[in-house]
Amino acid sequence: MGATTATTLSGPGRQPGSPRPALLSRGAVSNTLMAGPMVVLMLAGYVLPGLLMLSVSLGGALGSWPFQSPMEIDQYRKIFSSSYFWGVMGFTLLVSVGVALLNAFLAYPVALFLARSRSRWNGVCFLITFTPLAVGMNMLTMGWLVMLGKNGVLNALIQGLGLSQEPLPLIYGIGAVVAGLAHISFTFMVLPLESVLRGVNPALELASRSLGASRWRTFLTVTLPLSWEGLAAGMLIVFMQSCGAFVIPLLLGGSSTIMLPVSIWEQMTVANDRASGAALAMMLTFVALVALALQLRYFNVLKEPNKT
Repeated sequence: MGATTATTLSGPGRQPGSPRPALLSRGAVSNTLMAGPMVVLMLAGYVLPGLLMLSVSLGGALGSWPFQSPMEIDQYRKIFSSSYFWGVMGFTLLVSVGVALLNAFLAYPVALFLARSRSRWNGVCFLITFTPLAVGMNMLTMGWLVMLGKNGVLNALIQGLGLSQEPLPLIYGIGAVVAGLAHISFTFMVLPLESVLRGVNPALELASRSLGASRWRTFLTVTLPLSWEGLAAGMLIVFMQSCGAFVIPLLLGGSSTIMLPVSIWEQMTVANDRASGAALAMMLTFVALVALALQLRYFNVLKEPNKT
């Protein structure tokens, strides 16, 4: 009777006098403590501002806690019925996709060289690739203003070669915006590409060549498919950076090339329409989340391969 009582009180499967199992292991506690600052940063820097912006776009008062006022969707009705908004959204997506494709075309040879070459110029190439990050967006924009201005370097070169007698309108147009965005985001295209290409076994390409495939066919059937996830990740980063760019479209684009971040700034500051600006910001956030969801669905490098 006493043995049965002791066993019952100590719980099934545990001998009397044995230590109770810990609710959380030391590893779980350590991981929780390390993730704590990041969770606080995400909540304070992303989730809460997003909720505040959503509340303002639905008619909430600026500066108050989210969703304290009655919610309304008049701003979204006005945006969706405006041809100006659809024009700005279409232009923003067109420029962002164009910059992503241009950077993919320009960055792939550079990433392939950095991943495969053992040349002494490899370090110099890495240094040049990281230059846009070291200089910063504002300085790069000023540099493009000097390069593309009427009295800039390119116009001086064109006139010096006799190709034109008058300065060409190189600035304040879609070409200047695409050039500036491609320059500032070039590094973010090279890095994921170079990382994935470095993991591709060169023996696979040699095997393809030994079976009679040309260099171009080997690239299309072996190298490109194996590096597609890195290419997609780089294009996603460039696309999202271009969609959210403000300084370069504002200074290099002019009034004829209004992108969505510039339109948000105009609504917030010039028109003093905070609700419309917040609604446009939520639309931009929605576009970024859709692009991220598509990348995670189809090109997730962390996803485990299907086992057949």
